[in-house]
Amino acid sequence: MILEMKNVYKDFPQGDFTVNVLKHINIQIQEGDYVAITGPSGSGKTTMMNLIGCLDSVTKGQMILDGEDVSSYTDNQLSDLRLHKIGFVFQNFELLGQKSAIKNVCVPLAFAGVPKKEQMERAKEALERVGLGERLDFKPNQLSGGQKQRVAIARAMINRPRILLADEPTGALDSASGKAVMELFQQLNDEGTTIIMITHDADVAAKAKRRAVMRDGILTSDDETLVPPYEGEEVPENDQ
Repeated sequence: MILEMKNVYKDFPQGDFTVNVLKHINIQIQEGDYVAITGPSGSGKTTMMNLIGCLDSVTKGQMILDGEDVSSYTDNQLSDLRLHKIGFVFQNFELLGQKSAIKNVCVPLAFAGVPKKEQMERAKEALERVGLGERLDFKPNQLSGGQKQRVAIARAMINRPRILLADEPTGALDSASGKAVMELFQQLNDEGTTIIMITHDADVAAKAKRRAVMRDGILTSDDETLVPPYEGEEVPENDQ
């Protein structure tokens, strides 16, 4: 199993009150899975993504990533996990505007201490793999939205992560570009990449193998091998 969350809660202080954003989250994701987590705005999807991506820590419960209980990891430990085990694809690409496509893809390798010559070789290979071998020196403002997202996918995969985490990956794309990106995700999954996708788009979610729904901070699914029944303290009435 590549990821398991056990009775996870995430709370945020708000003045004199505490807001319970995620409540008794249970999910099991196997290596090679392709999972979509859907739900309306404000349902807790972004908070869920931040926990899975080790951008934040749980308030209560356990999160086990690639066999490690990361629930109480320090910021530095979480940063190291993000660098080596998780690749991110964002709705707005998050590319560095003054850097070429190949140098954008090199960024994670630089943080990992990879020699510059190897950085360029691996980044070139990654961009060729996503169909941008002729756009290596193009800057983001010279690329279409779909091309930017393919650069972002190449960057996300460059350190050979255990999980590809995509947040609304087609949200800023036209339908044709979105279709091309989803085809690339399918190809990566067919090759064994574990993909977790956060989306509000039912058509995009339908491309995944399995789906779960977030509503009011609670995750549900009709697939008990993905979202097991809740076990533990009784759920408060106002959480049901």
